[in-house]
Amino acid sequence: MELTPKEKAKELYSLFSKHAKYWDCYNDSPLEIDHVKQCALLTVEEIISIKILWFQKDTKDIDFWKEVKEELLKM
Repeated sequence: MELTPKEKAKELYSLFSKHAKYWDCYNDSPLEIDHVKQCALLTVEEIISIKILWFQKDTKDIDFWKEVKEELLKM
């Protein structure tokens, strides 16, 4: 089963949330949201640039990752 861009964005966010946590000691609360999103966005941007570098003729895959990036930006 292939994931939709929105599902893939949620999956990436979930994967990075385990590893990109920072703690606000002053307010005693996690600061994970911005860091998680930034890590996921960097990953998607790297995937897009590699696919472009490989001169993929089928842009369907690149379009998918661009949609994933848009979904991450909406989060």
